[in-house]
Amino acid sequence: MRPSARGQGLATWALGQILDEARARHMDRVLLICTTDNQASAKTIEANGGILETRTDPTSPVRRYWIHLNASGPPRTP
Repeated sequence: MRPSARGQGLATWALGQILDEARARHMDRVLLICTTDNQASAKTIEANGGILETRTDPTSPVRRYWIHLNASGPPRTP
């Protein structure tokens, strides 16, 4: 996102459009990643329902988020 367009909600809107397309293609979930130091991307993903995946490698340079697209939400663990 270019600096002059930041803070206007455009990335959140764009990701929402992509998620709508994924739903139209009958996807159940999508995986999004961003670098660990990219707080703006993390905030955008979380604003669209991203759930941070628990990782066993704390030195990983990326954060992995899953967004569940169906109405029932993420699978529940017993």
